[in-house]
Amino acid sequence: MANEHRLTDGVSVEAIKTFFADLQSEFPDTYTEMTTEDACKQLVVPRTRQDNCAYVEQLHKQSPEHVDKATVFVSHAWRYKIADVLNVLLEFADEQARKDDSKPVFFWFDLFMNNQNANVTANLPQEWWSTTFKESIANIGHVLLVLMPWRDPVPLTRAWCLWEIFCGISNEGTEVTIQLPKSEELELVLAIAGDFKAVTDTLVRVQAERADAFNPHDKHMIFTAIESWAGGFSAVNQAVKDQLRAWCLQKAVGAVEAMRARGEDSTDAFAELCGAVGSVLSEFGEHDKAIAYYETALAIRLRTEGEKGGNVAVLYNNLGNAYFSKGDSCKAIHYFEKALAVFVEARGEKHPSTVDTYNNLGNAYSGKGDGDKAIELYQKALTIKVETLGEKHPSTGDTYGNLGNAYFSKGAYDKAIELHEKAKEVFVETLGEKHPSTATTYNNLGNTHYSKGEYDKAITFYEKALAIRIETLGEKHPNTADTYNNLGAAYVDKGEYGKAIHHYEKALAVFVEMLGEKHPSTASTYGNLGIVYTYKGEHDRAIQLCETALAIAVETLGEKHPSTADTYNNLGLVYGSKGDFDKAIQLYEKDLAITAEALGEKHPSVAMTLENIGLLHAKRGDKQQACAYVQQALDVFATTLGANHPNTRKAERNLRRIRGGAVTRQHTSTQHVSESRLQQQNVLAHRNLLLRFISSAVVYQSFAPQRNLLMRFLGAVAHADVDARRPANTGSDNEDKKTGTGHGCPRGCSAPARALYKDACKCPGEPVAGWLRKRGRRRAAFRPCWCKFDDDGHLAYGKSASGTAKRRIPLSSVLSAELAHGGEEMHVAVPGRTFVFRLDAHSDTSLADWCTAINNRINTTT
Repeated sequence: MANEHRLTDGVSVEAIKTFFADLQSEFPDTYTEMTTEDACKQLVVPRTRQDNCAYVEQLHKQSPEHVDKATVFVSHAWRYKIADVLNVLLEFADEQARKDDSKPVFFWFDLFMNNQNANVTANLPQEWWSTTFKESIANIGHVLLVLMPWRDPVPLTRAWCLWEIFCGISNEGTEVTIQLPKSEELELVLAIAGDFKAVTDTLVRVQAERADAFNPHDKHMIFTAIESWAGGFSAVNQAVKDQLRAWCLQKAVGAVEAMRARGEDSTDAFAELCGAVGSVLSEFGEHDKAIAYYETALAIRLRTEGEKGGNVAVLYNNLGNAYFSKGDSCKAIHYFEKALAVFVEARGEKHPSTVDTYNNLGNAYSGKGDGDKAIELYQKALTIKVETLGEKHPSTGDTYGNLGNAYFSKGAYDKAIELHEKAKEVFVETLGEKHPSTATTYNNLGNTHYSKGEYDKAITFYEKALAIRIETLGEKHPNTADTYNNLGAAYVDKGEYGKAIHHYEKALAVFVEMLGEKHPSTASTYGNLGIVYTYKGEHDRAIQLCETALAIAVETLGEKHPSTADTYNNLGLVYGSKGDFDKAIQLYEKDLAITAEALGEKHPSVAMTLENIGLLHAKRGDKQQACAYVQQALDVFATTLGANHPNTRKAERNLRRIRGGAVTRQHTSTQHVSESRLQQQNVLAHRNLLLRFISSAVVYQSFAPQRNLLMRFLGAVAHADVDARRPANTGSDNEDKKTGTGHGCPRGCSAPARALYKDACKCPGEPVAGWLRKRGRRRAAFRPCWCKFDDDGHLAYGKSASGTAKRRIPLSSVLSAELAHGGEEMHVAVPGRTFVFRLDAHSDTSLADWCTAINNRINTTT
């Protein structure tokens, strides 16, 4: 390495041919079995020993025209057969020569360029490996990786090769080409057609930290260089995997194009290859390209088999899966239903393919937001599986899990838990505790308890799932990373942001290494981290993470994918939290447009975004716009999830809070209110708010008898005000009950007037109870608790609605109860401490109502 030309010079194609001919001449019986190391010891070293020089130096003296500036750096393994390596170099040179802009090829081939009579790397400084070597490859401009055998490529296990590939990939402007021997090319094409999984499996074997080298000194120096590089081993692994991924896709597509060029594009063999290539592309997330290949295969199968052909049904199913993965549930349903019709007629109702398609259809309807239809399909699949396979069969367990997820999406969490518990029992009995399917069920149970607000239970199940996945799948598996993500989410809602970030970062490291930087799961985890930093108040960091997520989502899934919409939603959340409401609304509107187009106007995700936009308009002070958006959200939630779903109830509460009064349930359709009616409602709301303010002042400055008298007076004023405004014969008492006003309160009152009237007329001991979330001491996480007023003058709270409350706040000691943080929290102050409450997903009473009830009872006891 001491001579500078060894870093930049290369040998010509003719020199390679001459060396190959010499090898065959001197070792006619064994040259085909000789490794590169054998060729070095038996041919190169004997020829160069006397001069103690590199082979290229002798070549330069004898035939200087065959030595020039290197154009291609050759990366290979010395365990390869030398004949295979030389053939690959010649095949590569021949391909280059056929290009229009072809230039002479000169190979930097270490067998020739290094002095094989000495250990040339022994005395090189560490800086040479980190900079000079990398700069030399950049100067050459092209790396050729000789890859064989493709099923278990040797270079991916050698430290030298991984470092050479990475140096090429990480140099901007350096081209990297992966080349197989012709015999290997044929085997690869057959594997793609027969078992595409075998192709994709090659991508998960790159682990630079486990790579070896013949020379321990070289290995140490290379590893030190890798560790000093940004990203270390993970960056090297991922860069190589991304390159292999692109190469696999290129080979898959190339195999199809080669058949088309030979005029074989109307044969069943071509259809089979197109279907297999579609599956490879779908596996890599290239769904649009996969769909194109599936459709090409389908056209041939329809012509050769007819509409009822078995391969036709399989392709319909594959198209359904591709559209479902793409986020287009409607088209997925179309193809799954076509597949189902063929399977039922050709193979019968109880055939495994038929049952699998029922499951696929259930998934698609669930993705479309139609939980009832999903449940119907899963139930059909379950009935058949129980009958044909039995209750205790893993496939039956899978369907129990699907049903559980469908009930989960409808908000029927207890039913979902019941089904997931059944699935767990099946898996534990048939597959054992330490099985990935058992882990998946624990994960599902964690998700359900998480949605119930039972974060400690959720974490317990997630940790069980994590332990099994680490043991059975390994630390660096996407499913393991999914569980890290779930744990992160649970800790976010517990308010333990440090733990949340820790788990999200573990998930991110796995996704980046195993799936790549440019992958939807990686994007999603960047978005999750962005949300945590939002809650921590680090908005600039949050924006950076969410924008990284958005860039990846757009590149990998496209602008019109629901996951891309989710990323816009996350960015909207960050800007909204930062106080930039206009920017936040703009981002939410992008989310809304994509989600509505991809999933339909009547989808829970659309409703979520509508509600987010409405809440931002409320913060901007635009009450009319806020009400319009939240009302739309409420209608969609009620239509798709039902009136009792937590999301529906939450939207109702938000609408009630924004309007400043109660809202009747308008679930079937949005009812537009005229301008004059809106103005009248606003006047009433403002008048009642003023009366409420006066009443609160009275409450704090009056004894109980005075308070009751004044409250009744104010209630009468409110009553008289409504009587003066409403037309005669507005309805009977029964109609009052239908509108939900109750308690003899006058119809037409908004929530403040009704609350005022109830304050005036009700018994002070009227019960108020429900779920809230209470913050622990020392600003610990918020946890669900059942709150109520007991008979002894306490605000009591505990873990269960049916059990005895373990904690009590004496109302006689309460100094104040008031809303804080824009109405998101209720602060109940006692001497020396403030209790902080938030609404729970299952709350049926607003924080404002709780505040009123507590203050009423405070003053009743004084």
